[in-house]
Amino acid sequence: MQAHKAEIKFIVQDKESALFLMPVEGDVGFTPWAHEAGRFDGVAEASDTAALNCHEGFFVTQVVCSDGSSEQRSAD
Repeated sequence: MQAHKAEIKFIVQDKESALFLMPVEGDVGFTPWAHEAGRFDGVAEASDTAALNCHEGFFVTQVVCSDGSSEQRSAD
């Protein structure tokens, strides 16, 4: 039996619109669905991208990705 491989990633939600950042043809777009959100490898990368695209503030949330799926966890 194989152990599950899990990765910690981060997603960004715009505070004003409640939409999530997502990649769109080499640029950044927005989606209402967390499962469509772009996943960042680190908080710094997520925050830098959010600062450029979310002008009224943002939330960075940690997600656990395992075997092609993700489970949302709150980031402290």
